[in-house]
Amino acid sequence: MWYRFRHDEGMPIIVLLVALSLVIQGTFTIGQLRGLWKRWGLPSFRLFVTGESAAALVGGAAILQGVIYNLHPINGDYEFGPLLAATFMTTQASIGLVYAARTWEFAQSKNA
Repeated sequence: MWYRFRHDEGMPIIVLLVALSLVIQGTFTIGQLRGLWKRWGLPSFRLFVTGESAAALVGGAAILQGVIYNLHPINGDYEFGPLLAATFMTTQASIGLVYAARTWEFAQSKNA
């Protein structure tokens, strides 16, 4: 939606990174809910932690970029949509990492 209604010809790379991160999170979540990772024998816990860590880092960078942009917006155009999406993504990833840190699998992988 942002790409279609943008006012300039360029697209910040952070928008692409946020979109890619959201697609990866969604794919993993659907795979986890359907038990796909266990059937394939993939280490789902490690994939989860890796994906959530990447999402938290990209989301944090997107929040920083959004705040910096909104301090001096071009043409008075504040961008709250991408900032809100990045905030939700970072919050969800942080909650997922806290949950992962409290599970039994984390204690097992830490001892291994």
